[in-house]
Amino acid sequence: MKLTHADRVLFPGSGLTKADVFAYYREVAPLLVPILEDRPIAVQQWPAGIEAPGFFRHALSGMPSWLPSLSVRHVDKTLRHVNVTGEEPLLWLANQSALTLHMWLSRAPRLSQPDFLAMDLDPGEGGWPDVVAAALALRELLEQQGLEGYPKTSGKRGMHVLVPLAPGHTYAQVQAHANALAQELERRLGTRATTLRGVRARHGRLYLDAGQNARGKTVVAPYSLRAREAAPFSAPLRWREVSEKLDPSRFNLRTLRERLDSVGDLFAPALENTQRLPG
Repeated sequence: MKLTHADRVLFPGSGLTKADVFAYYREVAPLLVPILEDRPIAVQQWPAGIEAPGFFRHALSGMPSWLPSLSVRHVDKTLRHVNVTGEEPLLWLANQSALTLHMWLSRAPRLSQPDFLAMDLDPGEGGWPDVVAAALALRELLEQQGLEGYPKTSGKRGMHVLVPLAPGHTYAQVQAHANALAQELERRLGTRATTLRGVRARHGRLYLDAGQNARGKTVVAPYSLRAREAAPFSAPLRWREVSEKLDPSRFNLRTLRERLDSVGDLFAPALENTQRLPG
């Protein structure tokens, strides 16, 4: 894969270039490819850097004939999604300045059967302490149901918890269960969190977002970069790391190697953990 415009600065504040992004995705490919393979993905591109307008796309223009893809029927049209089956498709995306990768919760050929339930903890005025409180409450609730969740930073201010699932679940089942989890968390957390979607209706509370558990919805992939200064990535966590002392910004393009040398691939076990929702 030939990198073009390698010296183009994509993160002006930290001076990180397209070559840095390319090298990051090359290094993380052995971890990221098994997560993304056979999943439709959508991407956010910033061809002129993160201070210029970006684009959110399901299908990318100029996809070469060699690039693996998935033809996916959406509500009103069929789109060709990149299929990250190996390092080369991932580096092609990096060469398109696709900084952030959003993945479906199901894989081909069973696109109607999600293999993850996703909960997005979106902070309000309470910031990171409320995110931690909600994540730990969710962990307790999942454990009461005999389920294991895998936390990761969102790469911004929040946290995602992914619950791996065995084949055979429907999106309707997963969405209903995620909604029930969010409602019970809302009850347990009191004034700290809400399931109300509208920003004004939240009144500064953390938003318990279960809305990504529908066909065609996406969640930011583990290890994906985000378009914020210093190029943070969505970092898988150990539950014992989920505390108010944790600074999510410490996980970024420049610290990836140190992180992997320290803890390894924390998300790999989630790909092998086939759980069934109760009931």
